[in-house]
Amino acid sequence: MTLRLVQLHKRFGKTDVLDGVDLVVEPNEIHAVIGVSGSGKSTLLRIISGLTAADRGDVYWRDVPLGNLPAHKRNITILSQSTLLFPHLTAGENVALACPRKNREEAERWLETVHLKDRYDAEVHELSGGEQQRVSLARALAARPEVLLLDEPFTNLDPRLKYELQRFIRDLVKELNLTTILVTHDREEAMLMADRLSLLKDGKVSQTGTTDQLYETSSDFGEFVTVKGRSLPATRVIVNETSGDPVVLKRKLFRFGQLFGEYQDADGTYLILPSLERYEVDETYYIKKKEE
Repeated sequence: MTLRLVQLHKRFGKTDVLDGVDLVVEPNEIHAVIGVSGSGKSTLLRIISGLTAADRGDVYWRDVPLGNLPAHKRNITILSQSTLLFPHLTAGENVALACPRKNREEAERWLETVHLKDRYDAEVHELSGGEQQRVSLARALAARPEVLLLDEPFTNLDPRLKYELQRFIRDLVKELNLTTILVTHDREEAMLMADRLSLLKDGKVSQTGTTDQLYETSSDFGEFVTVKGRSLPATRVIVNETSGDPVVLKRKLFRFGQLFGEYQDADGTYLILPSLERYEVDETYYIKKKEE
């Protein structure tokens, strides 16, 4: 169930926003498309979903062209930075709109999935920004999509909540085996969430690969590459100096002007630690878990 974009072109006025975009998103993959504001990222998602027609080219799902298929028949949903919840409906009623049977029981199950159990009757204005985004996610998932499109859904959230939702949505879409495209200008966000990344530049996909591959080949990722003059492979094994257990560096991130690492410990938990060079001793890294 591969999603393929073949030679997508879109012009607005005299501007070629998309100029021959080719992209392959593998089944159950989270694929990030990274580009600056105005690079055509949102237009790309609108074409995939059927909300905007391409001038040329097509979108293929299950090897079937979708160009002539209306949006409501594509089984593709979008989660955007605007929650677009109906303020006159409760949280649960918003979700129920997307449920096949449109009943309370279905909506409550999806609210529980996004950790909002017992919030069916909550008014939208009573919810925090993060809770509203979770309700929007529940509504998107209630439609039972095969493809989920994420259009910079974390933009308006504070950094702590943003990180929590990034991790939560990444884990949830993996659990549900959804094929997912995330568009973002935030390379850190892309590295945190995605299996593979593509760079959208001048209306085309200029490069595609894993984080490691882009580290090696893309000047756009240069600031994430070098620690003490050399690059760090993302699978470097380090040691927890408290327990002696191996810890694997899964992602490299750049937050608040510092290089960070996202590590997975032997028990499956994740840590975010700053300043990788602090832990370098003869090519080995040592970390100590922060006390709870």
